[in-house]
Amino acid sequence: MEGRGLRKTYGDRVVLDDVSLTVHAGDVVCLIGSSGSGKSTLLRCLDLLEDVDDGVIEMEGREITDPRVDPRDVRRDIGMVFQAYNLFPHLSVLANCTLAPRKVHGMSARDAERRATDLLHRFGLGDHVHKHPDRLSGGQQQRVALVRALCTEPKLLLLDEITAALDPELVGEVLDIVRGLAGTGTTMVIATHEMGFAREVASRVCFLDGGRIVEHGPPAQVLVEPREERTREFLRRVLPG
Repeated sequence: MEGRGLRKTYGDRVVLDDVSLTVHAGDVVCLIGSSGSGKSTLLRCLDLLEDVDDGVIEMEGREITDPRVDPRDVRRDIGMVFQAYNLFPHLSVLANCTLAPRKVHGMSARDAERRATDLLHRFGLGDHVHKHPDRLSGGQQQRVALVRALCTEPKLLLLDEITAALDPELVGEVLDIVRGLAGTGTTMVIATHEMGFAREVASRVCFLDGGRIVEHGPPAQVLVEPREERTREFLRRVLPG
């Protein structure tokens, strides 16, 4: 996926200002920056949940920001996980995970349930298949949200601050799942406040400030030896010591 010259405003407020980003197959791109820097909006634009005011987004050579493109077709290849889980409360864990494969991808109920059940067991949720989300902890709900996204076998996975709503003791179990996905070559763009996690799993880190990508590069460069003073200021505030 590639975004070029992306601009997004809400009224007089500029949220994305000439942002360009390229994501290759197998990349893990971590977006860092203060709240309000544009990370979540960028993810929502990549998933076509928000329209850009200017710029172009391409996926596999196809311009998906073309108004003639149906966003629902694009989202078949993209999985997105939100910080608030967004699970359907009236559906069981299994039903949450099989809904999109059946309704959007035309998978048979049997195949959808087999894939979902396999993933739920792999992520330590095998005993919770028939429970409703309100019976689960926050960490378990977020793992269900990850499984739901993976059940459609997306080419690109977008993760938006998925640990932000979790109690500190639950953060690790969710990040372990994402580490595993990174290790299997899953293509991901991740907005995160977890700097240690970004340094460990990212192939590239982008620091956003004021709706712009101020600095980007390998984690060892951006997080350890940043070139830009604004990046250094941000890291001094968020890193211990």
